[in-house]
Amino acid sequence: MALGLNYSSGGGDFLPILKYDARAGRFFRVDRADGVSTPVDVTRNLKMVVDFENLEIGWIHFAAGAAPSFTMAPFGAPLPAKPSPDHKQGLRVCVKLSAECGGDVRELASAAGAFLRGMDDLHTAYEAGKTANPGKLPVVVLSDTLPLESGAGAKKSTNYQPVFAIAAWVARPKDLGPNPRSNGEAPPAAPAPAARPPATGSTQVAPPAARAPAMAAAEEDFG
Repeated sequence: MALGLNYSSGGGDFLPILKYDARAGRFFRVDRADGVSTPVDVTRNLKMVVDFENLEIGWIHFAAGAAPSFTMAPFGAPLPAKPSPDHKQGLRVCVKLSAECGGDVRELASAAGAFLRGMDDLHTAYEAGKTANPGKLPVVVLSDTLPLESGAGAKKSTNYQPVFAIAAWVARPKDLGPNPRSNGEAPPAAPAPAARPPATGSTQVAPPAARAPAMAAAEEDFG
């Protein structure tokens, strides 16, 4: 089932961030202390519980030197009205990292088309498996990245689509709840598009150390 997002470029409490750099195909845990943000690469050992029950979609604008602007709605609700020409369709979801990756709850949000494609595929796998795993959330690992080329000549660029795998299902971690940032945001106002663009036919690149832990190990990682 598609998320209904367009992959093309076109105040409150805040959780720490897990960031995906689509140009490099890397995940970074962004740690902040004394006003300084420090990116920590967690690509090779990425393992996380993804809270798809509280997935949000909507409009995001990442402006240089400013806090990101979100206008979001719960997945399944109508897409909110686009607040400005600078906003792009994106998603936001909370994740809990494994102990090896830091062990805390993070916000994962992006409007990058390559990232959205990977999350759309992951969501399809989640929908296929959730009936057989009632009351549980997926433990997700990164198994590969796919290069997606766009433009031509001097404007040619490559972004990397993450390829995720569900390694296990676990009970919801006690500290993983709805994103506090969601409080007070604009209500949905417009219907979401239903069509998904065709596949790109991209070739694969070398995967970043895929792992598929057993259920017992996953339970220990996330409590």
